[in-house]
Amino acid sequence: MKKVVYSISRLNRFGSNKMTGVGFITDEDLIIACVSQKGNPYIRVFEDCVKNCHAIPNRDGEFKGPHYEILEVEVETKNGSGEFTGYDKREIEIEYSVRYKLV
Repeated sequence: MKKVVYSISRLNRFGSNKMTGVGFITDEDLIIACVSQKGNPYIRVFEDCVKNCHAIPNRDGEFKGPHYEILEVEVETKNGSGEFTGYDKREIEIEYSVRYKLV
């Protein structure tokens, strides 16, 4: 594992979220430490992130690239009159912009 300084941005229709800090990179994954909204620490792994990142020209040891995650979510379904009929599962794709520098 190598130590890196990272910046991960997620753009969506509500704005952007950006995470920065120090993490670790393996041959395939970016591993970072996070804190939940309730204050609980956890480890976040961006799987297969390294293969999509490429070196930035004229910047030694810096890489950037996209990372995609597919999540399955449940949404409420309603009929024509607005009555609840159950839940439907859908897959959504989340795109991140990943940038890191080897320390």
